[in-house]
Amino acid sequence: MAGKTHIFLDNANIFGGAQKVAGAKEGAPWPCVRVDYDHLFRLLRHGKSRDGVSMLAGSVPPGNDALWDSAYNAGFDTTLLHRVKSDNGRLFEQGVDEAIHLRIGNILLDEEVPGTIVLATGDGAQTDQGCSFTDQVVRAAKRNWKIEVWSWESSLAKRLRDTRLKYPSIKIIKLDEWYHSIVFLKGGTYEVKGQSYSVVARSARSLDLTEGQFTDATLPLDKAKK
Repeated sequence: MAGKTHIFLDNANIFGGAQKVAGAKEGAPWPCVRVDYDHLFRLLRHGKSRDGVSMLAGSVPPGNDALWDSAYNAGFDTTLLHRVKSDNGRLFEQGVDEAIHLRIGNILLDEEVPGTIVLATGDGAQTDQGCSFTDQVVRAAKRNWKIEVWSWESSLAKRLRDTRLKYPSIKIIKLDEWYHSIVFLKGGTYEVKGQSYSVVARSARSLDLTEGQFTDATLPLDKAKK
């Protein structure tokens, strides 16, 4: 009997990473950057069952209210999702990561049949409480779970990335392969640190989910050693 698939998305890390990548790729100021969550959810769910937990947690900056409808339609739990009232470019969280760590730990303890953990984050740091996504990924691998870690390459912590050196069941997948399908730009004039930016709107491209893209997006083991 196949185990369940559980999906966890750390929104502050994924959204913040999108802002950084958009700045590097397109010179886009962070306030204009948006994430197409319909496409992101479809990507994370591709080829997987819906029989497990799907949790979206973290901070949501202003201008992204459509996220709630997208999350609801995709079957994601949003109880750990929080609106940020002031848009100053930084997303603050308290206790959100730890809540996800706890939920993952409970799943590993409660479920007798190993399944798949899908984790969208590049955060590998240990919290003040002494827990981390890295630790939970390793615990899952030790219990014969399959793990997919989805992250922007530039936001992927070495500590999290290198878990697959010891545990080949951990797969690292770069969101960068689908950048133009996940990230879009809201047109307008934006002020950042006293500098004005005029941004032309750009829509997200259609989402292609080909075998070749997944192959290209998966981090090879030899790259994890660098």
